[in-house]
Amino acid sequence: MGWAQQEFETLDLGDARRNLRLIKLVDDLSAQPTGSIPLACGGWAETKAAYRLLTNPALDWREILDVHTERTCERMRGQPVVLCSRTRPSWISAASRALRVWDG
Repeated sequence: MGWAQQEFETLDLGDARRNLRLIKLVDDLSAQPTGSIPLACGGWAETKAAYRLLTNPALDWREILDVHTERTCERMRGQPVVLCSRTRPSWISAASRALRVWDG
């Protein structure tokens, strides 16, 4: 099972052919992320199919994004979070002063 198929396995665009076309398009675009749709698709028929899919009124981009967001959140749940900041919170300064008092 490829990345796109796994990512969008729960997506239902109302037609199995649309689901397969979207998965193929995502695979093609992820293989050439800086390329155009025609370049990523590799041929006129595939390019035309991609544009037909993307302009299909039955397709709602929010459905695709919702599934992708849900999968991304699932992957993030198992990861530790490290917060970084370039500012220095006031408690660090207070802790530094307290340590200096204890040191000497």
